[in-house]
Amino acid sequence: MLAGHLQVKNGKYYAVLNCKHPNGTRFPKWIATGLPAKKGNKRAAEAILDEFRSTYNEFGEPIDEAEDIQKSDGKRPSLKTKKTENRTSISSASSSPSLSGDMLFSDYMLAWLSYKETEVDPVTFGGYCESVENHIYPYFKDKGITLAQLDSLQLKEFYKKERIGDPEHGIPGKKGTTVVRYHANIHAALESAIADGLIGHNAAHKQRPTTEKYVGSFYMPEEALECMRLAEGTKLELAIYFGLFYGLRRSEIVGLKWQNFDFVRNTFTIAHTVTVYRKRGKGKTMAYAKDKTKNKSSMRTLPLIPLFREKLLDLKEKQKFERSLFKKSYNPDYIGYVYVDELGNLIRPNYISTEFPKFLRQHGLRKIRFHDTRHSCASLLLRNGVSMKEIQAWLGHSDYGTTANLYAHLDLEDSMLHSAAKLSSGLFGSTPTGTEEGSEND
Repeated sequence: MLAGHLQVKNGKYYAVLNCKHPNGTRFPKWIATGLPAKKGNKRAAEAILDEFRSTYNEFGEPIDEAEDIQKSDGKRPSLKTKKTENRTSISSASSSPSLSGDMLFSDYMLAWLSYKETEVDPVTFGGYCESVENHIYPYFKDKGITLAQLDSLQLKEFYKKERIGDPEHGIPGKKGTTVVRYHANIHAALESAIADGLIGHNAAHKQRPTTEKYVGSFYMPEEALECMRLAEGTKLELAIYFGLFYGLRRSEIVGLKWQNFDFVRNTFTIAHTVTVYRKRGKGKTMAYAKDKTKNKSSMRTLPLIPLFREKLLDLKEKQKFERSLFKKSYNPDYIGYVYVDELGNLIRPNYISTEFPKFLRQHGLRKIRFHDTRHSCASLLLRNGVSMKEIQAWLGHSDYGTTANLYAHLDLEDSMLHSAAKLSSGLFGSTPTGTEEGSEND
């Protein structure tokens, strides 16, 4: 019986059969089941898949009636008999696995992808689709490697190719972190294959590609103040203020809701996030809102300083006026969100990423990524005597190690400046510029 698996495409289940050309090279044959990909249909789709596996030959061609008749007693089976036989074959085949070690590794990755769709949120799944469908699947499909044949050397070649790119055709190499994401998908898929008894070992085990250690850029105090001053009154004002002062992530800024602000106690809580993902098959960017943060520690309560309190109260009144002014033209879908435009449309995370570099260029400010406003916040906290443990809580890192790994170089830099001040004072009776007591570096 042919190997095959189910795949979701355009909201419907498809049977994907692992076939081969006469020359021996493998190819996937897609056949529509006619069933929408929704709860309750998967078992029926699996039954249809198993029927296709038994009614198509290894070359992807339907087994004709002549072959069926020859295998029986030479009589053409009646319609009633054929229906009975089909029900029997579906019933018995549905208990057998639809996947095997002999299927193409590229096809198995698609099968793994279809299973993950119901296990993770749309944003995570969108990332899986980008990695598998656009990079892993095309590469290994051309190689014709089966799941059982896959080895660590073949994976290393794939990682190498992705890192180098194709300079001849103007295709740049990927960053180490991007290739690591591909590796993580492959590793997880092979673990599933082991659990299902399809293979005996994980070829991706201990093959994690190396990555460059990233050191984030950050603004010095005077740069941060200038950036906030220039952002005042613009659509980026809220993002820049909350990025530089509170170190909020894009998803946290866009997810701010009025209900999470306590103007009596002057605090606000990060409890809701908005992220974007590319919808599978359509290429359309979608917003995904959830009452959940990146991790448990990211759900945190922060103090609301007078400057922000005043700005937010003014903004709240402004939004109330705009709702009454624009009436039916005002978008009711995002009432309750803080970061909306004059017509009530939510400012999305990708808008911040796209417009922030333009804002910096326009005002002649030093280039940093928007996420570097978060690093700038950590730097400013550290330089003003806030401990690493306190910075961890302020930024919502899940563990102390994350904070220490990201900002240990800043802590060391301050330590070196103090050491230089003491040495200079002891030898020359003076301190180097920038290390005087009470300076920004203390």
